[in-house]
Amino acid sequence: MDSSKILKMVIFAVVVLLAFPFVMKLIPEPLTMERIQAGFAASGLPVAQMQQVNPTNESVAELAAIIGVVTLNVYQYNDEGKIARYTEYQKKDAGTAIVETWNLSESLGAAPRRDTPSKYLRRGMFLAVATGNDVAMVDRVIEAFKGL
Repeated sequence: MDSSKILKMVIFAVVVLLAFPFVMKLIPEPLTMERIQAGFAASGLPVAQMQQVNPTNESVAELAAIIGVVTLNVYQYNDEGKIARYTEYQKKDAGTAIVETWNLSESLGAAPRRDTPSKYLRRGMFLAVATGNDVAMVDRVIEAFKGL
C-alpha cells in the first residue's frame, strides 16, 4: 500500500473518533414514560397529577395526567398497526364533519353537539391525547409533548 493512502486512512480514523462524542450528543434520547414525566415536570405547566395506570386499548403502557384543566393520556404501543388504528380513531370521520358543517342534526331537531376540545399527537410509538375545555392549554400541552 502507498504511504499516502495509509496516512489518509489514519487521519480519517482519528477524525471519526474525535467526532463520535459530538455526534452522539446530537442524537435525541429515546422517548420513555419516565422521560415524559420528567419533561412535563420541567416544562413549567401546572401538573396536578401524573401517574402510570393500567394500559387500555391494546397499549403496553399508559400515562394519565391532569395538567391544569387538561386531561392528558399518553399511550405506548409495541405494534405499528395498533398505533396507526388508534391514531385514526382520533381523527374526525368525513360523515361527522359533513353533518356538523351543514348542521344537519340540529335541523332535524337534535341538540347541538358540545364536544370537549381535544388534540392528539403521535411520536414514534407514543400517542398523546389531550382533552380539555381550554383550547389554548390543550395546545400548550401538545406542544410540550412535541418538544420532549
